[in-house]
Amino acid sequence: MNEWDELDGDEPTPSADAALAALLEAGPEAAEHLLKAAQELLLAAKAVVDAGERALEAHRAATGSATGRDPAAGAAAPEPARRVRRIDLA
Repeated sequence: MNEWDELDGDEPTPSADAALAALLEAGPEAAEHLLKAAQELLLAAKAVVDAGERALEAHRAATGSATGRDPAAGAAAPEPARRVRRIDLA
């Protein structure tokens, strides 16, 4: 049994407690700096996700498999050729 086994779910972990204490000791400038850095990190992650979505949409438009359905006809479009072959391992 170690120190982590005795922690209650509502209590901060020792490392989180130490980080919070250091942040409070450093002052409001440090807290503001960390919040701005976290915001920039989230904006960068959002940019990566948005770029991936645009690339996926472009790929789907190029291959004609945007939704798998023809909205004008209301029927399912033919399945695109599979590039992955299933292998029965049993």
